[in-house]
Amino acid sequence: MTKKGIALSLAGALLLLPACGKSGDPASTDGSAAAGKQAVPVQLKLFLASKSSMLPEELKATYEEPIQRKYPHISLEFINNDKGIDAFMATGTKADIVIGSFNVLSSIKPYGLFGDMTDLVQKNKYDTSRFEQSYLDAITGMGDGKLPGFPFYDLRLALYYNKDLFNKFGVPYPKDRMTWEQVYDIAKRLTREDGGVQYRGFAGGPSNLVAVNQFSLGFVDPKTNQANFRQDTWKTFMDTLVPLYTLPGYGATKKLLAVADQSNLFYNEKTAAMHVAFNNGAQLANKSNLSWDLVSLPEMKGAPGTGSQPYPVYLTLSSNSEHRDDAFLAITQLVSDEVLMDRSANQAFLSPLKNAAIKAAYGKNVSDWTGKNISGVIAQKTASPMPYSTNNVIGQTEMTNAMLAVIVGEKDVNTAIREAEEQTNKKVQALAGK
Repeated sequence: MTKKGIALSLAGALLLLPACGKSGDPASTDGSAAAGKQAVPVQLKLFLASKSSMLPEELKATYEEPIQRKYPHISLEFINNDKGIDAFMATGTKADIVIGSFNVLSSIKPYGLFGDMTDLVQKNKYDTSRFEQSYLDAITGMGDGKLPGFPFYDLRLALYYNKDLFNKFGVPYPKDRMTWEQVYDIAKRLTREDGGVQYRGFAGGPSNLVAVNQFSLGFVDPKTNQANFRQDTWKTFMDTLVPLYTLPGYGATKKLLAVADQSNLFYNEKTAAMHVAFNNGAQLANKSNLSWDLVSLPEMKGAPGTGSQPYPVYLTLSSNSEHRDDAFLAITQLVSDEVLMDRSANQAFLSPLKNAAIKAAYGKNVSDWTGKNISGVIAQKTASPMPYSTNNVIGQTEMTNAMLAVIVGEKDVNTAIREAEEQTNKKVQALAGK
């Protein structure tokens, strides 16, 4: 298998410089073109690497309309990743902008889609210090020192809960800043059969918990290109979380442990009392007519006050773009203060900017969050991002598989962790030899 094939097959096993002006706009280096006046109309191709379920009108409202408010000569063609990256590359389509979560972008890196905006930043005198440095460090690390793009928004894990189930069984609601041990005690009371229905106290895809783990545990050391899973902290991680899925009556299978199936238990079947999901789950909860609220992600012993690692989504310039200047203008408009203030206040997207006012506006005008504990999303500090390695996706997959094997009773914790390390190192070495 090629490097590309290996990287994508593994990814499939998993699981989303301030400007010279206040809003982060590029300087007008080319007169009317930079201002969007008398410019030649151009249609940019936006590739949605993280497959989107948004309707065409929702895509236009999210991406095209904000761009056209400043640059009316720019329109967008949306290309969804419906059939996978191999199928997209086979079409020969030259995308201009690629949007995807950090993990998804990492998985498609072998395909050479990452461009470099460094020269455009300099040309437009665009100040990247508008962004929290950790987001830039992550994307430049992935870009081998180059700057492929800018962060668009961030995601964090939180603990949602179904009020109806708590009321039904007379269990007090969860609170912010609980420990995982406290959540286990609650889940134990709520995992039961009642009226022929199997209820589960807890749901949440293990792959997400591994990917953005609160201990900031990495998967492959970028310096040595080796995995080192046999450390006490990975065992603590497993020992803390596995019991949530092995309560009597839970009936865990590897299929049931997939993110989509765990979500289905909470949103659709409404048989899971608590559910760990990213902060964009509020809309799903409301669409499902749940009586719900949320609290901060339960905390690990040894990491008090610490939530999940950042899980940013980036807008990147494609290496194949035939309209680099206009693509840069489009990206910078989407990450302007104006647009990100709207997304923070009116759509509850976590801003990647340092701007305190935008952060403070988070979710204030979002009907999905009316009467909800929105502060729970930002009640903790984020865990430090793990060191980036091009091979992290391999280790992440193996560690997720190890956790699944322990949950379903195929292996004990020590064996699963040891074999995950061995398999990761074996696959990294094989990939290096291709």
